[in-house]
Amino acid sequence: MRKALTGLGTLIGPYGEITEMPTFTCGHCQNIRRVQPMCDPADLGGLCKICMQVVCEQCVGKGCDPFEKKLERQEARGRARRWIEGVI
Repeated sequence: MRKALTGLGTLIGPYGEITEMPTFTCGHCQNIRRVQPMCDPADLGGLCKICMQVVCEQCVGKGCDPFEKKLERQEARGRARRWIEGVI
């Protein structure tokens, strides 16, 4: 397994059976994806060459928009809104 795939998901079934699977978190949308044993890496999604983060199959080819940048934009909008309303 690659070093980027560092998560470990624990699934507990209805009768108490425990299954552990390796996981990864998408760098663009923060979705957690399970990694099936012996799967093709292309089926997992891909690697964003701009931010060098592993991305899920839904985010591949949509351009680079890391989750941290989304949070920074939300915080900037909140600061601007508070400044406009005079709450600061």
